[in-house]
Formats: sequence, C-alpha cells, structure tokens
Amino acid sequence: MNRKAKHFIDRLRIYVKSGSGSAGNPLVRGKGGDGGNVYLKSVDGCSLSDIIAKYPKKRFIASSGHGSTSRKGCFGIKGVDVEVPVPVGISVSLSNPGEPVRLIGDLNQPNQRLLVAQGGYGGTSVTNYLGTPGEARSIVLDLKLLADIGLIGLPNAGKSSLLHALSGVKTKVAAYPFTTLRPQVATISYPDHRTITMTDLPGLADIAAKLSTEQDLKEPPPLRHTGFLKHVERTSCLLVVLDALGFQANQHAPMRNPISAAVLLISQLQRHAFGRLLGKPMLCAINKIDLPYAEDAANEAKEILMSNDSDYIMKTSGLPSVLLPNHEFRFEDVYLISAAKRTNLANLKDGLRHWLDVIELRRRKDDLEEIEKEVKGTIDSALKDHLPTIQ
Repeated sequence: MNRKAKHFIDRLRIYVKSGSGSAGNPLVRGKGGDGGNVYLKSVDGCSLSDIIAKYPKKRFIASSGHGSTSRKGCFGIKGVDVEVPVPVGISVSLSNPGEPVRLIGDLNQPNQRLLVAQGGYGGTSVTNYLGTPGEARSIVLDLKLLADIGLIGLPNAGKSSLLHALSGVKTKVAAYPFTTLRPQVATISYPDHRTITMTDLPGLADIAAKLSTEQDLKEPPPLRHTGFLKHVERTSCLLVVLDALGFQANQHAPMRNPISAAVLLISQLQRHAFGRLLGKPMLCAINKIDLPYAEDAANEAKEILMSNDSDYIMKTSGLPSVLLPNHEFRFEDVYLISAAKRTNLANLKDGLRHWLDVIELRRRKDDLEEIEKEVKGTIDSALKDHLPTIQ
C-alpha cells in the first residue's frame, strides 16, 4: 500500500460524472436509455485512505445509456450505476470552482446511499429524441467521527491517559505536549453491557503562548490547528480535561492555571463553526490530583467552575478581555481524577453514563415540546378557519 495512504485522512475531494442519456428512436417512438447514476454508500470499516489506495485517480464515472432500436425494442438500456464505498460519518459537499460550498447530505449509518450525480435522461419525443447529458461535479468528503463524548483540553492535560484508563485502548502517552497527533475513538464498557464511545483530539494550542505580552492585544490571535474540532460536532457532550497544576506551553509563555485554561478552551470552542460547540453540554475532569499540591488546587478550581457564574469565572481566570468568550457557559459537573493512578475513575465513568442519559432525556423533552407546539399551532389555525366568529 502507498505509504501516504496509511496516514489519517479526514477530508478528500473526488470527481464524479454520471452517464449521459442515449438518443431515442423516432421511427418506433422509442425512448433512449437513461445514463448511469453515481452513488456514495457508507460502509463499516472503510476509510478515506482506502479510497485513495484503491482509486488513486479519485475519478468515478458511470456509463451512458444505450439507444433504442427497432430490433431491441422501444426502450433503450440504462447505463450502469457506480457505487463508491465511503466511511460512516461522512458529510458530502458540492465544491465546484467559483461556486460556494453546498452540503449535499450526510451518511451517518452503515449501508446508507446518497445520490451525488444523476444520470441524464434518454431521448423522447419531448426532447426531439435527444438524450440529456449527465452531471459532472467535484465533491468533498468530510469525515466527522461519531462518538458520544468528545475530549477537549490543552496539550499534556492527560486526555490520552484518561482514554486508555477508561477504555483499555492503547494510546501513545508521554510527558510532552502534542503526543496525540490524530483523533481516535475508543469504547467504554459497563458490567451490564452498556457501551459509550469517546473521541480524543490533539490538544488545542495556547493561541497566546507566543506573544510577549497579552495586555497589548487588540484582537484575538488567530486559531491554530483547530480543524480537527469538527470530529466533536456530532458528540452528545464535551469532557474538558484540565491539568490540576496548570499548563505552560514553553518557558516564556504564561502559566495557565485550571481556570484560565478552561476559559481559554471555551473561547476557542466559541470561535469554531460559529460557536455551535458551545451549545453542547460540558463536563469537566481536573486531572493529575496525585501530584504534590495538586488536589488543593483542583478543589479550588472545582468550586469556581461549579459556581456556574460565567462572569465570575472569566474574571478569576485573569485573561485579558480579548481572550475571553462573549457567551455564557456552564459545566454540568466537575470531577477530580488521576488517570495515572486511576483515582476516582469509577465515579467519572458512572458520571459520564448518567449525564448522557440526562442529556438524551432533555433532547426528547425538547422534541416533544416542539411537536406539541406545532400540533397546537395547526389545531388553532384549523379552528380559526372553520369555526364561526362570535360577534
């Protein structure tokens, strides 16, 4: 296999072209054959790297229809369809030069099919027996991992250690930042066979770490390496992992205590995808409480974070206003843990399950309220239109 294809790929552009419709037969008023379609089909275990390895040209072209003849009958034969296997969790967008990117659809379940290029129609009397051309387009396959919980944190907060401790999946762990270089999903199992999935992302960079002074900032520094945040867009909730003793990107960078780290992370989440991630429920795990003085620092941070007073939390962070989020935020719960020593992990594991159930009940309640609102509006409108008005 190509060495390059082994790398993790979460975005791929391919070319698709459907077949053209064939000409009809005016002598027998025969209809031409329709062109073949191009479909995407979600397949478990498939990856974008597999597509590159198997189809290096990344071009998928369906055949054109066959014309009708008096010998073969009045109807032409349809062209052969093409079906492209893609990973589960793909978003498909149309991306032609000079045109805005437009979402075509999502494939979030195995064995779903999505039509991405419609074959041309065979010729009939309406078209003077001329077939219509097929569609040719460039589309982007954007992989977004599917998981229940997304791990978010600054580098070296212990996300990979936590993922390994909860799931048993082997992850690369080291005492230096940016150990995780690609998103990964693991499954957490419970004694009653309930499972939940969790995705670990590379640590978000401290966007102000390279500045000589933060107080002179006039606008937020540009985000760096945040494209992988798309992999938590489909999660039910976020688990923010903080280092109890704080984080410092380098010896010249400012020290981030757990509160300033949390606020900095939330500020970056707000700037991604128009702030959609801040609409997700958030939990927090303050890690490394086994280290000297860490538990006291973690307890102090927990008290502040659980106040659920955004203004107070941001003021306590000590960050300049330009690095602060401009939306309110809250944590559903805060857990003090040590992934290395397995301290309080059982409590966290039970808490994750509990909050996923609570979040699902909230979602169902919101859906029911929306349905009730629509039904009430329909009934009120019908009564208004049909009942006589009392003067």
